[in-house]
Amino acid sequence: MFSILNRHIFKSISLGLFLAVTIFLTLAILLGFVAQINLVGRGDFTILSALFYTMLTIPNIIFDYFPVSAVVGVMIGLGALAANSELVIIQSAGASRLKIGRITITTLIIWLVPMSLIGEYIVPPAKMMAESYKSSKISKNVGLGLNSGVWIRDGNVIFNATPIGNVYDIRGKNISMHDVTVYVLDDKLQVMKVSKAEKATHKGDNWELYNIEVTEFVESGVITKHINKQTWPSRIAPEILSITHSRPKHLSIRDILKYKNFHEDKQNIPVKYEIALWSKYSYPLIVITTVLTGLPFLFGLLRSGGFGARLLTGVMLGLVLYLLNRMLLNVGEVFYVHPIIVTVLPSVIISFVALWYLVRHKQA
Repeated sequence: MFSILNRHIFKSISLGLFLAVTIFLTLAILLGFVAQINLVGRGDFTILSALFYTMLTIPNIIFDYFPVSAVVGVMIGLGALAANSELVIIQSAGASRLKIGRITITTLIIWLVPMSLIGEYIVPPAKMMAESYKSSKISKNVGLGLNSGVWIRDGNVIFNATPIGNVYDIRGKNISMHDVTVYVLDDKLQVMKVSKAEKATHKGDNWELYNIEVTEFVESGVITKHINKQTWPSRIAPEILSITHSRPKHLSIRDILKYKNFHEDKQNIPVKYEIALWSKYSYPLIVITTVLTGLPFLFGLLRSGGFGARLLTGVMLGLVLYLLNRMLLNVGEVFYVHPIIVTVLPSVIISFVALWYLVRHKQA
């Protein structure tokens, strides 16, 4: 159970966190809306469309910027206690910096529970809905990449097709696709057969192909034939197509694991999916690390700096660590660095250094 002291610090930090989240959310909404205004006039995209799209990105904004909001919120919350001399009284009563840090981390863990749920269950569908909405307003085929449709490989089969409608909006539906091409490869990755269908409809675990032109490459030459309709059992479901078309960082942990399970050779999936997965696993650690790093600066500023100094320090520190994390993720994708090295290891090292400082100066 929380003591009166713990509850008081928890309340102050929580108010600071709420204020910081609100500030960053407001700024991000304004900047995001201005960015979308540049698209007004393309297709049916209007000012209201830009506003609606921006509103759909709110969960992603809150989740993405929470590490920065957290350190700023703690600066504001503990700074408010210091401004009223309450923090000095708390320390005089025997609460060390380490204890205050422990209460701060406990507060963050409580906040991280709903934040993690938002990141897993609300952000991915909201982001997909936002992209689907914008895509449908601007152009029917925006996002398909030179109208080449979606591509996916399953073992010795390569599937290419263009969705009828929006590729962002095909998950979990009995969808139809046109300009379908199925390539079948042999063990040496040479094309054995090419099937081109005018249309394909997904039902259950099968694809129904219509008006198919089949070309088979055999030793004696090339065999071609026409088939009016064919049932093709395949693990390539609409949900998998949607996952492969989305950016890994916008997927949920469940979606990335589904993508890994879809691939028979789980060791050779693109590194960007592994990095996205580990970045989501390490999200709570990144938030806690950011705040732990800010505590030594905070205690130093409480005696010499005002609210402006604390706020500026919190913003700068949060942004530096946020950008450092993004840079490491990009480096990992480009140079195929092991995901743990670019996601978990930096946070662990920084956390240990911050904890070492707090323990050494716990009575300062």
